[in-house]
Amino acid sequence: MEACLFEDFESPSGRWIWRKDNYASYEVLNSVARLCSGPSEALYYSNAELSDGFFDDLPWTCCASVEFKVRMTGSHFGSAGWGLWNHSMRVKQSFPIWFIYLMAHGKYPLQGFFAQLGNMFYPIKLFQPVTLYKLGLTLLPFLAPVKIASSRPSMQDLDLREWHEYKVSWHSKGARFFIDGVEVATMKHSKAGEQRRRLDVWIDNSVFYPFRGDAGGVYRHVTQENRVRTCAEVDFIKLTPSSFE
Repeated sequence: MEACLFEDFESPSGRWIWRKDNYASYEVLNSVARLCSGPSEALYYSNAELSDGFFDDLPWTCCASVEFKVRMTGSHFGSAGWGLWNHSMRVKQSFPIWFIYLMAHGKYPLQGFFAQLGNMFYPIKLFQPVTLYKLGLTLLPFLAPVKIASSRPSMQDLDLREWHEYKVSWHSKGARFFIDGVEVATMKHSKAGEQRRRLDVWIDNSVFYPFRGDAGGVYRHVTQENRVRTCAEVDFIKLTPSSFE
C-alpha cells in the first residue's frame, strides 16, 4: 500500500512543528533531522521535538503503520521517543503508541527502552539489572498507575547509538512493535483506536511521574542534569494506512 506520508528531510518542509525549550536545539543537516538536548541544568526543562499536530488538529486516525529510522548519539538522562501521541499529559487521558527511552539519576523503576501503549510498557532493553527491575515492578503498582506487560526485555543487546528502523503497527485493538523487521512487542487495548493522534519525535531532560493526589492529574516532569549534549537523529519517517485488525 502506498505511503501517505514520507519525510526524508531532503529539504525544509512546512509539514512539521518544531519545538525547543531552554537548553535544546534542532537542525536539518545532510538529510537528517537532529533533535538535541543539553548540556542541561537539572531544574530546567529542556526539550527538542518535532510533530505534525496540535490539541485540536491531530491528523491521524486508526489504522496505520509508522516507520522511523533513528539513532541516538549517546547515553542521556531524561526521555526520548518516536511514535504516535494524542497530545495529552493527563494520566487518564494520555494514550501514546510509541517507542520510549527513559533514564534517571535517582530511583526510577522504568530505566530502559520500551514499547508503550497507553499506560502499558513492554521492556525492549533495560539499563539496570533485571533483578532490580523486577523488584521495582513489585512496588510500581503502589506508586504509579502504569502496567508492565513483561519482566523480560525482548532485545537487550540493542545498541541505540546505531541506525535502526522502528515500526509501529497501530490497529483498533492495540499495536505491534518492530525493530529492523523483528517483532519486539505486541500489546492489546480496547481503546487503542478511539482517538486521533499525531506523529511525534522528541528528546528532553525529563522522566515522567504521576504523583498520586496531584491536583492536575498529570504526568509531572522530573528533570535531570546532563553534562553533555545528546541527540536523537531521524533519517526518515513513513506512514502507511493499514487494514490490519
